[in-house]
Amino acid sequence: MFFLYTKDMQRKIYLVFLLFIISVIAVLNFYAYRFHWYWEFWWFDIIMHTLGGIWVASSVLWLRYFRFSSAKLSVVPKKSSVFLIAIFSVYLVGGGWELFEFSMDKFITFALHDSWNTVSDLFFDGIGSFLAASFFFLVYNKKIKQ
Repeated sequence: MFFLYTKDMQRKIYLVFLLFIISVIAVLNFYAYRFHWYWEFWWFDIIMHTLGGIWVASSVLWLRYFRFSSAKLSVVPKKSSVFLIAIFSVYLVGGGWELFEFSMDKFITFALHDSWNTVSDLFFDGIGSFLAASFFFLVYNKKIKQ
């Protein structure tokens, strides 16, 4: 018996991936606050921003190409448009988050804001968006057996 890979399976695989990534982020964040990993391990923030970039970009790509698209899934979009959507969405959300952190530092905690941390966070958000776009093409380009 042959396993048939249908167009609808692309949507489901991608949705399972999104749920997996957000679950990993939630579990890691829970333990990070419980055991102070953000302050104990300087590199832990890098992992979380990369995962966050993957999740944000993947979510937007899923909404654009799988959830709300009336186009046939057999038509593959241009790589440049997928990468632009991924990077734009991540920098929109990541930039908003960095603005939130800056305002918290400035007006609530009165802490000195670390600009290098902001640059690093946005860089790893961007790495996550690149990985998400790459995974998108891996799933989207599956051949449909008939």
